Amino acid sequence: MSALQVIGVHGIRQGAAATTEALSRSWQESVDDALACSGLAEAAGPVGLTVPSYQGVYPKTATRYMRLGADAAGAADDVPVDEEEEAFILEALAAYAPSAVAEEQDSPMAGRTLGAGRLTPRILRRAQAVDRVAGKGVTDRLLWLIREAHGYLRQERTAAAVRAVVREALVTTGARMVIAHSLGTVVFYDMLTRGEVPPAPDGGPGVASLITCGSPLGWLAVRKGVHAVGEPLSVPAGVEWTNLYAANDPVNRGKGLSYLAVGVTDVKVDNGKLNAHDVHRYLDKPAVAQRIGKARRH
Repeated sequence: MSALQVIGVHGIRQGAAATTEALSRSWQESVDDALACSGLAEAAGPVGLTVPSYQGVYPKTATRYMRLGADAAGAADDVPVDEEEEAFILEALAAYAPSAVAEEQDSPMAGRTLGAGRLTPRILRRAQAVDRVAGKGVTDRLLWLIREAHGYLRQERTAAAVRAVVREALVTTGARMVIAHSLGTVVFYDMLTRGEVPPAPDGGPGVASLITCGSPLGWLAVRKGVHAVGEPLSVPAGVEWTNLYAANDPVNRGKGLSYLAVGVTDVKVDNGKLNAHDVHRYLDKPAVAQRIGKARRH
């Protein structure tokens, strides 16, 4: 029996050591564990999971190096937030926690003593308000995602290069199943809506099974970059879409996507309280094993 080929689309903060080989190996181990624990390994047969790394084509944003020490922070490309990115961040935080906007301090001096350099006082004021609503320290984690989402959604050259890496992996492996995590769900959804997923040999959808995990697609500011505002999220006919979300995942705030998407099946999972957004906490779930088994049967 030939291996069922699966492509993984990773999220942010992978680091320079996260090569395609390293990412593929770590994701494969978690999926293999899920299949074994679910008793589906034999039925599913061999699975070949490839996670193409797009770190080489992604810009090294200031946020990526914010906590890696003085040497990294002094890099030439370590630039502060400009007005356009500030507006994107403010909108994203407002979409993430709408009630936080009313909690925001309106004093022009608020936020000026909270930090310096990359993040503006307006961002810091809103971050404080979001933390009061969503939990202390939430925005520390969200800002990594928001800034890298901005790098993808507002920099077409970067976005095209990322999509090209994923498309090449699909063509090379012939995979018809994709598992996407975090920002990777935005990347692959963008590919679907642009018609950039190579079709199957019979002319049908090139990817028939999609699993998204810990997706930020529900944020309006992120959604604006990948489809028309006011329209529901959707995937092409013939694509079975399953979305895993965790109650304590700060990225999806414990919410699925079915409230704003059509054709998606939400599956709530328990990833614990710490590191609930971690990709391996999603990959080892029975729902992933079950979808892989179903993909094999089809």
